[in-house]
Amino acid sequence: MEVQFNERLQVIGDYAFEYCTALRSVTLPSTVTELGRRAFEGCTNLTEVRFSEGLRVIGDYAFASCTALRNVFLPRTATYLGRWAFHYCTNLTEVRLNEGLQAIDERAFASCRALRSVTIPSTVTRLGQHAFVYCLNLLEVRFLNQQHFVHSLLDEEREDQRSPNHVSLNEIIHTGGNVVFCRCPSLATVKISTSWALSERIQRLPRECKLSLKERIRDLPCLELMQDGNVFACFPVVSSVSEAEDDSDSGSEYEYGIAFQDTNIETSRSLYQVLRWIAFHELKESSILIELAMWKSRIDGAMRVLREDCRAPIPDPVKLSIMEYCGFVGFLEPVIGY
Repeated sequence: MEVQFNERLQVIGDYAFEYCTALRSVTLPSTVTELGRRAFEGCTNLTEVRFSEGLRVIGDYAFASCTALRNVFLPRTATYLGRWAFHYCTNLTEVRLNEGLQAIDERAFASCRALRSVTIPSTVTRLGQHAFVYCLNLLEVRFLNQQHFVHSLLDEEREDQRSPNHVSLNEIIHTGGNVVFCRCPSLATVKISTSWALSERIQRLPRECKLSLKERIRDLPCLELMQDGNVFACFPVVSSVSEAEDDSDSGSEYEYGIAFQDTNIETSRSLYQVLRWIAFHELKESSILIELAMWKSRIDGAMRVLREDCRAPIPDPVKLSIMEYCGFVGFLEPVIGY
């Protein structure tokens, strides 16, 4: 069964199609901005949901226990995923979260046991507790961090501004993400985008320099170069079992905690190496531009001097001093007289 919605519809209310087990496909019109609480919960034969641009809020339990649902592609307008929104969608294998999404609430993807990877957009500032708990086959998590994500690692949040049901991205990194990715025993790698620090600077270099750098990056450990040029820093995950108190009669429960580990600081070393390569090429290109500017100024001021006689290269001792100051002497050859 497929449901056709009126194009003027703006909100699909609470419990609207709860446990409609005959429902197989849903197409939401662009006028719908909000899905209510438990709107499609328990639609066990629902295999496809087509979201349209315009949807902003997916309410609590909206698609919980839709066990036949295989993929979720959120529209760019969606900003909020409610609590338990896709809980126990056990056949969900692919999730595409949009740039613009701001909050993934508590247990939003809990027990999505077929999910193997997830990419957290750079715009997400809140991840609810146990957002991905019991994702038993989750292998990797990617953070499209951008610059504001790194800044969030440095900012201290005031206690009175925080909800007890949410953790900051800062806490995910520094506490190992225990409350977000607990009981994900297959999780092996956390990957963090470095586009603001590496990729954007690489793209500004001449083509030959870019190709050279990309080849070098592929040979470095703990870095992953994507087809779009983005570079991910990869951190191995260490799983452990810890005992946590609860309110049950048994008195305790065991949860899998995770910690992100830069083994032998390999990731940091690789990032540092790439930054040095980028800085070297930037410095090299800057010196060429300085020489061209000096050449042009002499041409503009000369009356009867041949163009080639106007060239004024930066003296090698000056280049050497610059290289020494920047720590590049002996770093790449040749560094002088290119």
